This record gives sequence, C-alpha cells and structure tokens, in this order.
Amino acid sequence: MRVPALVAALRVVVILALASVVGGPGTEAAQGAPAAVPKRVTEIIFLGTAGGPPLRPDRSEPSTLLIVDGREYLIDCGIGTMRRMIEAGIKSEQIKTIFFTHLHADHDLGLADVMANDFVHTDLFGATVSFDIYGPPQTRELVDAAFHFITIGFRPFEAENPSASRAANGQFASPFVAHEFDQDGVIFRDNKIRVIATENSHYALMPLPQRAAFRSYSYRIETPHGVIVFTGDTGPSDAVARLAKGADVLVAEASSRDREDRDRFIHSMAARNHWSPKRAQAFQAHFISEHLDTDNIGELATKAGVKTVMLYHYDPLDKADQAAYASGVKKKFAGSVFAPDDLDRYCMVRGIVGPCRYRPEQSSR
Repeated sequence: MRVPALVAALRVVVILALASVVGGPGTEAAQGAPAAVPKRVTEIIFLGTAGGPPLRPDRSEPSTLLIVDGREYLIDCGIGTMRRMIEAGIKSEQIKTIFFTHLHADHDLGLADVMANDFVHTDLFGATVSFDIYGPPQTRELVDAAFHFITIGFRPFEAENPSASRAANGQFASPFVAHEFDQDGVIFRDNKIRVIATENSHYALMPLPQRAAFRSYSYRIETPHGVIVFTGDTGPSDAVARLAKGADVLVAEASSRDREDRDRFIHSMAARNHWSPKRAQAFQAHFISEHLDTDNIGELATKAGVKTVMLYHYDPLDKADQAAYASGVKKKFAGSVFAPDDLDRYCMVRGIVGPCRYRPEQSSR
C-alpha cells in the first residue's frame, strides 16, 4: 500500500473510532442503538446548568461531573445535584474528589445532600473510604458545618444501633477531608488529571479587606483526552484567558445573553424589590464586571484559542432563547458552541467533543 493510501486508511480508522463515542445529529439513528460505555474517554455531564440563587423548576444549580477513564470528579455542588445524580444513574459514593470554584450559595448548598448519601453508604456497608473536597478559603468550615448538619439526623439511628461510624469521643467520624488553597497553580494531580487554578474576577468589586477571606477560581483540567477549562463565575479576565489558552473545551458561565437581557433583568429586580438608584447601579456593576455575557464569552474563547464552548450558569426562557445564547457566542467565536440542558452528556476523545452516543450507566473504576 502506498503511503498516501495508508494515511487515508488510518484517518478512516480514527474517524470511525471517534464516531463510536462522539456523535453528531442523526448519528445514532443511522447506526442503530447506542453503544456500551467506552473505557477510554472523558465524559462531561451537566448535573445543574442554572445560575442562582433563585431556584428554577427545569434546571438545577451549577454542578458538573467529569468522568475520566471511569473515574469521577465533581465540580461545584449547587442545590439539586444529588437528585440529578440519581436521575443520571450516578452513585455519589463513588465520587471521591470534589472541587469548588467558589463558595457562593448557588454553587455549594447541595453539598450536604451529597455528603449525607455518601455517609449512609459508608456506614451501612462498613466502607473505610475518604472523600476529598478542594476549594478556596472557608471550604473546611463549609465541609465541617455540612457534616455536623447531616449527622444530627443520624443520631437516633446511632443511639439504637451503634456502629463503627462513631469515634472514640462520642462524635461521628467524618470521612470528608477538606483541602483549602489561596494561590494560583496546581491544586490537584493524580494518574488521570491535573488541575490548575487561577483566581478570576468574580470578586473584583469586593472591598479589599474582604478579598483576603474570599476567593473565586477558574480551573484548567488536563485529561488524557483533552483540556477542559471551567470559568466558574467570573467577569472578563485576562488571567482566565491565559488559563484557557489552547484548551479543547471552555465551560463558561453565561449570566446574561446580551446587554439588553442584562439590563432588563436588573430593572425588573430593582422594581420588584424597590431598590434605590444606588443599589441598582451596584447590581449592574456586578453583572458587568463580575459575570459574563455571550459577547464576553465569544471574545474570551477567541482570545484563548479554544476549540469548543459549552454554556452553563444560565437561564434561557425557552428553546429559542437557548439557541440565542449559543448564537450570541458565535458572533465573536468561530468554533463549536453547545447550550446544554441538565443531564446532557458530552464525550471527548483526542480533543474532539460532542454528545455521547452510548447508554448512560454507572461507570466502574
């Protein structure tokens, strides 16, 4: 076989292999039933795609699950995370690593539900495991408070049926280990991923004395199959653009579709709550400097040279509005843009990402 023919044949093999994992429109229908879960792939599962703190009937608060070659990692844990895991067939007790981008209520109030489910399984089945939770300053306080909260409801069970979960001092032994960091750089590494954190601009308007106590981070997660950057909540940021340089996927918050959408929301909030002009101006400054709209996202993605953008932390009114969010990004970005719903799954192989084609089922490590 001549060299050009050999190269062409190899390309066909690669394309067919990728198509078995990453599908496009109509792929599944053309090739029959979804395939089984592949062993070598990075999955991105959107457990919650709404911003908060107001709760919404059709979208849970921000939470995203990565599954890298079968190993799970959770990024943020808003209200509704545990319910979405159940619906997705995910066993929370198999997720041993959780990362928080920042500790706003819409990103962390679902942690207690996840911890309670984990604690039940470790107690009932006598498992001696630990769960590692990484985040900015005050993560330890959050984890300790959540554990204290969930164990109040377990005390009656323990009184009737003492178990190994009670420590020598009469308190429950916690399997949850908090890891705090307050500087940019590598914050986690194992044999599947490396996580690099960069402080973003989400707290840019916070008074300086408080900035020492509160931090908000974006994450660059390097996997064997490509690089994913989570903006978390942020405003326009050169630091985030540098972090995202050359990434395969940018998972970006989209708190506003555009300027008109943002101003309409601000005016409605001001009228509903009878805000003073000063309060309304401060709220507007928050959205301009500490959040992203689709123009900002398109500019960020283009500047960083990413391949694909995925939106979350947004609240489209309907499917047409959801498509408008994606179109807004495309005005300033030439790559692929996805606007996910809760429970949508995407697969990445060799930097190529698209909707997963296989049957959702609990992964095994």
